[in-house]
Amino acid sequence: MKQDSKISLVRFKHLEKDLFPEIAELHIKNIPTGFISSLGQEFVAALHEAIAGDKNSFGFVAVENENVLGFVAFSTNLSKLYKHVVLKKGFKFAFLLAKRMLSLQVIKKVWDNLFYPSKMKKMDLPDAELLSIAVAPEGRGKGIAKQLVDTGFEECRKRGIDKVKVLVAADNEAANKLYKKCGFELNIQIDSHGISSNIYVAEV
Repeated sequence: MKQDSKISLVRFKHLEKDLFPEIAELHIKNIPTGFISSLGQEFVAALHEAIAGDKNSFGFVAVENENVLGFVAFSTNLSKLYKHVVLKKGFKFAFLLAKRMLSLQVIKKVWDNLFYPSKMKKMDLPDAELLSIAVAPEGRGKGIAKQLVDTGFEECRKRGIDKVKVLVAADNEAANKLYKKCGFELNIQIDSHGISSNIYVAEV
């Protein structure tokens, strides 16, 4: 398949260890109001390291001239990703969270996140999920976001996954537009951390 000339110089590759700090910075800058972003760059970098190390999760980065222009992260089973984090990275995450757990609001949000997979299962939604995606300002308008999602979908197909969900704030117009463009269809609207959010599902 011939690539669009606008992204012909962009390479798409799996998450790599030396890129985690840059990915974390990109995540926080482009998803500044997200709960995960509020936990700090070191936590976000550790989370992407866990995603890359979990056999049930994966991610891709878009790189041009060694600069990270965007990333996407998926998990085929969020419950198993959490178990991986606890078993393999538990002490590290506990240390990173410790200084932020003084807030009852943060504790509640962490608790809500832990029970999020079981809540989704009760709603008969697919286990597989697009966790996060971001593209740097200099990478926008090149079709990179859709290419990242399509690359993730291809990996899902290789793993025998036929449906993927994504959670996004209802008022995030750009993200909602992107997901619809990528084939996601609105399934239900829920409250997530006090924010009205849409859950889309795509057949991949």
